[in-house]
Amino acid sequence: MKQILFFLLTIPFYPVHGQETKKQKEQNKTSIGFNFSPDYSFRTLKNNDGSATAGFIIKSRNDIEIAKFGYTTGLNVCINFAGLVELETGIQYSNKGYKTKKQDLIFAPPPTPGVPTKAKFTYSYQYIGVPLKAKFMMGNGKLRFFSGIGFMANFLLRARQTTFLEYADGNTDKKKQSATESFKKIDISPMISFGIDYTITKKIHLIAEPTFRYGVIKTKDAPIAEYLWSAGLNMALYYRLK
Repeated sequence: MKQILFFLLTIPFYPVHGQETKKQKEQNKTSIGFNFSPDYSFRTLKNNDGSATAGFIIKSRNDIEIAKFGYTTGLNVCINFAGLVELETGIQYSNKGYKTKKQDLIFAPPPTPGVPTKAKFTYSYQYIGVPLKAKFMMGNGKLRFFSGIGFMANFLLRARQTTFLEYADGNTDKKKQSATESFKKIDISPMISFGIDYTITKKIHLIAEPTFRYGVIKTKDAPIAEYLWSAGLNMALYYRLK
């Protein structure tokens, strides 16, 4: 009799346990997505040899060089583990770097109409990157919050200097020069982020996350070391697979 009573009392718990297991399995989803991040990009400089000359050059560069706008875009694969943790990887293309303020070119005697009087420069670095990031989810509704930490391995495609010239007669010109050979081909960028994940439909969800990336490998071997960094708002649209 006691055994029968125990069996009857435990019956209601079996369906619940089955539902929870099924729900947990449903949350172990794989998603693929496309992302785009408009980035604020710049660099930091370090005096490698400690010389006064290098220090003077760094000060001069900091006076005339400013951030430029770049971007990061690509495809991602994201695996969700029980709705709590997500592991993200993929392939990314990024354009980062910096530029100079417009500078006056001073000549003596005064320049002829065919001589440039002003110039500015843009330094662009284009990379293919492979990210690996863990995201920690909070919340159970359609709108969830998360924080992320990881890194991206960047492989240099091209380093280029673009020169913008203004002439005394009012004409302008633009010249591009490749300098890829003199720069290191690999960079590692640790990154941190936080953001929101909004479920649009059962299959589609949208992510928005401010992200900061900092290159830990100098761009080339020189007395003045240059490290690239960027900050942006990464937006991604994901599709959940079966």
